[in-house]
Parts: sequence; C-alpha cells; structure tokens
Amino acid sequence: MSKYLVSGSGGFLGFYLAKKLAKQGHSVVAVDVELQVGSQSRMVELEAIDGIEVIRGDLTNEEFVSSLPRVDGVYHMAALNGTQKFYSDPWKVVRHSTIPTITLLERYGRDPLEFFFYAGSSEAYASSITKFGWEVPTKEDVPLGIQDPKEVRWSYGGSKLHGEIAVFAAAVELGTPAVVGRFHNAYGPNMGIHHVIPDFIERGKNGVFELYGANNTRSFIYIDDAIESVIAVANNAVGEVVNIGSPNEINMIDLAHIIMEEAGWSGEVKNFDAPVGSVLRRAPDISRLAEIIDVEKFVNLNEGIRRTLPSYL
Repeated sequence: MSKYLVSGSGGFLGFYLAKKLAKQGHSVVAVDVELQVGSQSRMVELEAIDGIEVIRGDLTNEEFVSSLPRVDGVYHMAALNGTQKFYSDPWKVVRHSTIPTITLLERYGRDPLEFFFYAGSSEAYASSITKFGWEVPTKEDVPLGIQDPKEVRWSYGGSKLHGEIAVFAAAVELGTPAVVGRFHNAYGPNMGIHHVIPDFIERGKNGVFELYGANNTRSFIYIDDAIESVIAVANNAVGEVVNIGSPNEINMIDLAHIIMEEAGWSGEVKNFDAPVGSVLRRAPDISRLAEIIDVEKFVNLNEGIRRTLPSYL
C-alpha cells in the first residue's frame, strides 16, 4: 500500500477522498487550514480513523509546506470554493486557490511520485461556452480563456486555470507526473453551503423556494462516484486532463423539482437572475472517463438527492 497526501482534507471532496483511501488500506496525510465551513469537524473526524495523519496548517506558507513528509502521491484538492465567495472574497479565493499549488509543487514536484493529481474545475470552460459557443457536452481539448479578468467570478476559474498550467509546467521542468481532473458539480451529504443544492434545501426548509438562474443547466456527480473517478484518473491518466462528472445535463428548475419531490415539499418556485458571469449551459463530455471507470454505475440524480437530504433536514 502507498502513502498519499490529500490537501484540503477538511473540504468536501478531500474529506471523502481521505476516508476512501484509508479504507483501501493506504496511509493518508490529511492537510487543511480549516477555512471552509465544516472543515474543523471534518478534520476531527479524520483524526479518529486509523491510517490517517491529520496535519493542520496553511499551504500558502512555504516553511510549513517544506516540513510535510515524503509521500508516494499527491492529491491536491485544496482551494477556496463556493460560488458566493467568488463575489464576496475574490482575493482570498485567488490566494488560497493558487499559492498552495506552487508550494506543493516546490515541495513534491521533483520527488519520485506515482502522480500529482490536481483538482481542476468546470469553471475553466466558461469562456469556451459563453464567448465562443463551444458545444455542450464539452470535451477536455477545447480552447480555454478568461473572458473578463475584471469580473470577480473569475477569481476561482482563473485560479484553477493557473493551477493546470502550473502542474503541466512542473511536468516539463521538474518531471512531475501531473494529472488533472476537471470537476463538474460534485454533491452529496454534508457538502457544505454556498452551492446550488444545499442553498435550495436550506431555503426550502423554511418554505422558501427560490432559484437564481432557473433556466441555466449543469450536470451533477454524486460524491461516491466523484471519489472513485479521482482515484481512477490519478492512477490511469498521468499527463492528461480528464472531465469528472455526469453527462446528464439538467436545468435548475428541474433540479429544484427533484429536490422538492424527494423532500415531500410543494409550492411555487420563484426565479431570479443568475449571478453575473454565470454560464447558461455546462456539462462535460466524459468519453475519456468512461474508458477508465464504469460510468454506467453512477448514482442517478434522484437517488443522490435522496441520500443527500437527511444531512440538511
């Protein structure tokens, strides 16, 4: 078995990934600065699991990162995510979504790793779709760009593009076995707040059914499937970028109706304008992922919402 570092282990994806790796018998170094809502309790939970070493610290601090132990592979999941944060805290988003990538590559980029997995984002496709009208579902090899650097929503998407460039630059100069997984809306129990599914549930508990951008479309991948995909991509696609998501595109009003159906709610859904910079359509082409993992076994959206609801109600 191997020893893996999981950055951002207090976050939604990193937490589930650290638990899965430990369950598989690997040793896990779980690192987090505990900025996100719920990260402290997640890290406490990880401390109680055999095979997981919890280290709390700031990955923007070079001295701290240089002290991290040798490992066989890196899953770099850390970033400051949450759509509302893109608008309210754009500088923090940029800082904590870019500098850790550089410091971790400085620390591990020359080591004989199995892989350095970087958690990319579907936000990278925003200009490809909005500005250039690229088709949806979108393949990994479409041209990418930043439509307007003055628009603070790009604080996250731009940072994620920066990370992809950084890991592949390290691959060339440092020999880092880089691989990128571009996530498309992973969801599941205790995923936190400031995302469309938990936001709608939180309002719905109070009988308020509101959507921002009801006609926008997205695709959603259940957390268990997302984590299985991460591990498969890391071990089978070094040197590549691979979409991690579901090809099933759904508009937000239909998503709302699924949540209401599974929760047993009824009422009128009020629609408001989508946040500035929000993309009208987004869904991945997962042809490459399907060559690596059996995507036919992925949890469908109704079942995934059914599993997610109890953690919020």
